[in-house]
Amino acid sequence: MVFLPIFPLNVVLFPTYRLPLRIFEPRYRRMLDDCLAGDGRFCIALIREGVEVGGEATPREIATVARIEDVGDRSAEVITLVAIGEQRVRIGELDRSLPYLAGQVEPIDEPAETDIDPELLERARAAATRLARAMLMQIRGEWRANPDLPDDPAELGYRMGTLLADRPTAAQRVLEASSLSERLRQAAPAVEAAAARYEAALLQQASNDPRRGLQRN
Repeated sequence: MVFLPIFPLNVVLFPTYRLPLRIFEPRYRRMLDDCLAGDGRFCIALIREGVEVGGEATPREIATVARIEDVGDRSAEVITLVAIGEQRVRIGELDRSLPYLAGQVEPIDEPAETDIDPELLERARAAATRLARAMLMQIRGEWRANPDLPDDPAELGYRMGTLLADRPTAAQRVLEASSLSERLRQAAPAVEAAAARYEAALLQQASNDPRRGLQRN
């Protein structure tokens, strides 16, 4: 186990993915100073109970170690930084004696699984493709027949988790999955539901503006 600062947020960070953050509370400015004085690592955990700003929070047990990759002007009223997820961890005993939350964390090894149901994998890939297409259309007005998605099942599961940014509880279930199959089983229905919501919104937009339709190439 290692002792690390814990940053409770209403967002889930996945290993290998980057998360932009804005630091302005004094306690987290202190946490940032302490992290930068050390190895730049801290733990990002989804809030189980409590609030993100201005009060205490209790984190979920499974979280992700993040390493500070880039920091803006530390004298600014709001400090911007980018953190990259490194590894899943299990949070043990919490320490509330510092201005910020900290605790003991134990690394969780990534599952080594090769026997994944082909139908499950195909469902997951189809769901991720569907949602990525709908999000690109909604955000950029851009259609892509084949959005850039990883082939590796482990990476695909985490990518699907990042697509659930507006549903942190569903994303947390993806992070907590103990096997790759369970990761995909948790991700697939949540991503399908999110895709349906985006598609419904796009259809509504198209009906309100006849000039804006879905065109495939």
